[in-house]
Amino acid sequence: MSLLAGCMGEGNGDDDTITIAGLQPYSGPFSLYGDTHTLGAEFAMEQINEDGGVLDQELEHEGVDTESDPGEAATILTRLVESEDAVAAIGPVSSDVGVTASSTAEDLEVPLFLHAAGDIEILPRDSRYTFRTALPPAPAFIEAVADIISDEGYETVGAINADYAWGHAAEDAIEGTFPDDIDLTMDMAPQGESDFTPYLRDMPDDMDILVGSGHPPGINDMFSQMVEIGLEPELMTGAVSPPESAYGAIGDPISEGYAFGHLPDVYSDEYQQVADEFYEETGEYFGPTQAIGYVTVNLIAEVIEQQGSADPVDIADGLREVEYDTLFAEPLQFTEWGELDQYSLIWSGFELEAPEYYPDGEFDLQEVYRTDTLDAVDPDEWI
Repeated sequence: MSLLAGCMGEGNGDDDTITIAGLQPYSGPFSLYGDTHTLGAEFAMEQINEDGGVLDQELEHEGVDTESDPGEAATILTRLVESEDAVAAIGPVSSDVGVTASSTAEDLEVPLFLHAAGDIEILPRDSRYTFRTALPPAPAFIEAVADIISDEGYETVGAINADYAWGHAAEDAIEGTFPDDIDLTMDMAPQGESDFTPYLRDMPDDMDILVGSGHPPGINDMFSQMVEIGLEPELMTGAVSPPESAYGAIGDPISEGYAFGHLPDVYSDEYQQVADEFYEETGEYFGPTQAIGYVTVNLIAEVIEQQGSADPVDIADGLREVEYDTLFAEPLQFTEWGELDQYSLIWSGFELEAPEYYPDGEFDLQEVYRTDTLDAVDPDEWI
């Protein structure tokens, strides 16, 4: 699937193209992520190719719908590496897909970039071909929420997690990082749940914050239904999500306390310059999830140039040494096993006015919280 014309080459695995596999969720509960990641990734490829490509070769994105099915993702990755000579893969959003795709990437010795799969178990210390680019692992993400709770003095806390790998990791992190003296009500809902009213009715009427970060597919429905039944916490936190889809689903009430976490620094001059260019080229909004695809492709291109090679093993070796200054708040860098290191996480809410870089918009983002520079999470402390 290609969302920007001109990015897909005619040949595959030849001397004129460098193929990047896309394990994208174009259908199912994570489809909005797949579409927006692809827009950003292919916009980056378009710019790179117009500037002469990488090592005199054009980049192409072979995006295939995984339907968020772990087995299908492994099959697609194997096929694109073996028959299309893909040198890297991007796109996993679901943690269940991330677990299986990571194992396959390690076997194939091809770098895999996780766009939003945050289960800590995806990246054990012996991992060498999997890299986390957009969503910190659950312990780090949830610990940032714990810091917000402590800093704001919230005492009554609700949390709804999803019954899959990320949700269970979030549950463990909540139990391990939230302050001991809070009144916590926590529940688990199916991954595909759309009616959260029964779970919300179990939450305290005087709830200060609702933590929806552990249920990314359901946060928009969760917020809307929370408003409908009259719950009015000061804040509801989501995970990494496309803000344009959140606003489209919720509307103006989203400005009343909805906030989500992300790595792209949407408030930086560099980000807003790219967002301007994206609008001029496509007429579309450049949000944090588009930025994730954009950054990942540029990172791959940068490492190939530095290594002077598009061999997958060389790319992986280069990634472990890179310190790439990009649209994130901190330069992008990794541990030996591919975990994000020395990064900052930003939380944004919504205000009802258009940003300068997207004059057609109905909302802009407003910074709510920014962490200090964070060290990599040690998986041995959580697995």
